Amino acid sequence: MAILGQKGGDTGLPNIMFSATDTWTPSCNIEAMVYCIGAGGSGGLSNENYDASCSGGGAGGTAVSKYVFLASTAYTITIGAGGASPGPYNATGNVAGNAGTASTIAVGGSAFMTANGGGAGLAPGSAGAAGGAGGTASGGN
Repeated sequence: MAILGQKGGDTGLPNIMFSATDTWTPSCNIEAMVYCIGAGGSGGLSNENYDASCSGGGAGGTAVSKYVFLASTAYTITIGAGGASPGPYNATGNVAGNAGTASTIAVGGSAFMTANGGGAGLAPGSAGAAGGAGGTASGGN
């Protein structure tokens, strides 16, 4: 997810949220606080007959930056996909989750903000697994 926004008030612009991959060209120069958020990982799938617990997926990374978007310049906003549901059900044990993917904001084919996806939930052979790792991010200031 990517969110462009500025301070509220009567003179401020509203927040702009992108929830799907898109190319955006502003009609005027805009200075905004930008939040680029990676997709989360999915949790592991637990077998009810297996004596071990699975862990949840990790959160996506977040890059935050104050940025000036230039009029008539095309920006590519790529929204990461959440980790796919694990499966299929495994009668002999638990199934690990899947990692989320990165979200990016780019101009001219070069990303200036990247938020990587969260890690997959684990399916350990014994109880007590740590959750998936949180995503990293770059490009924030």
